[in-house]
Amino acid sequence: MIETKTVHVRGIEYAITDSAGQGVPVMLVHGWPDDRTIWRHQQKYLSELGYRVISVDWAGHGDSSKPKDISRYHITELGLDTVFLLDALKIDKVHLIAHDYGATVSWETVANYPKRFQSFCAISVGHAVEILRDIAKGYLFDYLWLILHGMDKASKHWYLSNGAKRFKEKFASHPDANYILSKLLANKETLFWTLWERANPSYNVIYRHYLKGQKDKRITVPTFAIYSKDDEWMTEGQLARSSKYVSSTWRYECVEGGHWVQLQNPREINELLESWLSSQSVNNAKLKN
Repeated sequence: MIETKTVHVRGIEYAITDSAGQGVPVMLVHGWPDDRTIWRHQQKYLSELGYRVISVDWAGHGDSSKPKDISRYHITELGLDTVFLLDALKIDKVHLIAHDYGATVSWETVANYPKRFQSFCAISVGHAVEILRDIAKGYLFDYLWLILHGMDKASKHWYLSNGAKRFKEKFASHPDANYILSKLLANKETLFWTLWERANPSYNVIYRHYLKGQKDKRITVPTFAIYSKDDEWMTEGQLARSSKYVSSTWRYECVEGGHWVQLQNPREINELLESWLSSQSVNNAKLKN
């Protein structure tokens, strides 16, 4: 039975959907401007295969708490929340599947807490250093939204002015565009629009990765990367090059679809995730023998 509940973690009420049971645990984490409903096809499919599937609303999103303290949305803080969520759910190890900003958080979390993860799957977004490398190589225009989203009030005005004309253009391929737009229109504060970028400005990312050594930490669990051919927000290079940070099994697939591929092409994504998780079960069985 799939149930919706809240889990108290470090002062935040996290809203989750949990299929519970004794199956191998799988955690699904979303990005911006989504919530856990973006995983509805995968939640159902993987649950029916017997996995215990947990999809999470990040702090500041969906039905989870929305703290005013912007530092609470820092990647390292959210990574620690991920581990505490596992503790609260009494899960020792989990297969982590992440999209968009959820993947940004998860690249760092898996590197910092490898013993808590059976495997890692990143959809659309690669290691933060490779995104910075893209920008340095001249792809700044592709990432102008990073600057826009970090400007208090500016992004909301840009997206919603003129009858939300720009939002409708930029999110035309999002299957849940009307739902997202209604959510954004109902949100009177600007924090939701800017929290990821304001909490994790580029200079802080550079400091942590280059001066504090985060970029030298390897992903030591099996890692699967999925890129979609028509992604309007991210280049393929930043994800493909992320293999250099993985010292375990690496698998890479490029599929049909845009940035929200789990909604746009759910059948292929479901089958790829089934194949990936099944292969990890086989590998684990071999190791035990």
